[in-house]
Amino acid sequence: MSDTQSTSKQKPLSLLVAFALGVALAAIVFAAWPNANGATQPTNAPAQEQAAAGQEAATAQSDPLDIAATFPSWDPDSASLAELVAFVQDVTDPASPNYREPAERIATFDMDGTLICEKAPIYVDHMLLLHRVLDDPSYKAAPDVVKLCQGIREYALRGERNSEFELGESVAIAHEFVGMTPDEFRAYVADFLANEPVIGFDGMTYGQSFYKPMLEVLDYLCANDFDIWMVSACEREVVRAAMAPFGIAPDHVIATDVVYTTTNQGDAVNDDYTMEQDEQVVLGEPLDEVECGKNGKVLAIAREIGRRPLLAFGNSSGDYAMLNYAETSGGMGLLVVADDLEREYGNAEKSTEQYELVGKESWTAFSMADDWATIYGEGVVKTELPGLAEEDLAEAA
Repeated sequence: MSDTQSTSKQKPLSLLVAFALGVALAAIVFAAWPNANGATQPTNAPAQEQAAAGQEAATAQSDPLDIAATFPSWDPDSASLAELVAFVQDVTDPASPNYREPAERIATFDMDGTLICEKAPIYVDHMLLLHRVLDDPSYKAAPDVVKLCQGIREYALRGERNSEFELGESVAIAHEFVGMTPDEFRAYVADFLANEPVIGFDGMTYGQSFYKPMLEVLDYLCANDFDIWMVSACEREVVRAAMAPFGIAPDHVIATDVVYTTTNQGDAVNDDYTMEQDEQVVLGEPLDEVECGKNGKVLAIAREIGRRPLLAFGNSSGDYAMLNYAETSGGMGLLVVADDLEREYGNAEKSTEQYELVGKESWTAFSMADDWATIYGEGVVKTELPGLAEEDLAEAA
């Protein structure tokens, strides 16, 4: 074959290779070239999906919140509610400099007076004690405990408390339930809450005496990936039982403890005793020497959560330290003020003092009278406490 013939046969092959290289180069350039919208072509499906998810999140964040639908028990014009919503929207907006990851969205709540009626006519764990000692036909308490509880009830029915009873009261709360397993005790508490009518109100049991506006706040925070913790001076197992219907897990309850022991441990020290497989954990006594109140709440949060709360909700001096703890970390302290004298057993003098403190500490106040359209819902009516009614009759005679 001549050189001329060989060259003529190689030309089509060279042209074909050059054409293929040109097509490949054009494809690379086209992929990198901005499209009509000014964006680059997606190079893989996962990246495209992430972008779409980010767009959806941004759209959801920009959608206005339907206050009436989300908070039907509130005055829709409540400035305090608007302040809470603005704070939540800010810390959950990825575009905000104040954005917090879900792991940082800790919200701590007191229970009595913050979520549940505190004056019915006294704390719910104390009413549980009175029920156990004075009203439960299946249980027989010692005569000195009966006398103690009769005195507590006499004052409670007049809307009063006697400080002389407080130590004995705390001892009795633990003593009268010794030997129950935690599950048995929680079942007892749940039965009490479900069936015992609230003293001072018509139309609800103790389990229904939760403030509807605050339950809506709980739901709202859960929907925004807040981690909800109960931090209460009430007895821990009582709080666990009371909050279980609202989705608060037992390990998210910090409160005053009783001693736990095992069935056959007796007086043996924990480090010197090993429970057998046929034993159970049961409640012992006394109550924890350091109750979970005031500064104890802050220390308990540091010990059991290990993070500062971003939001802290309370209603009394026992919660002020916890509110300050939230404020000092760039969070928000919120105080429920019992200033409603018509629908609740509010206290005008105490409320005035609390509003002054709210201004001083830069907390946010929730007014029962002004911010809440309803407290317990339809069909619930405040009545006179039985002790007050008896006194009124005696004075009239």
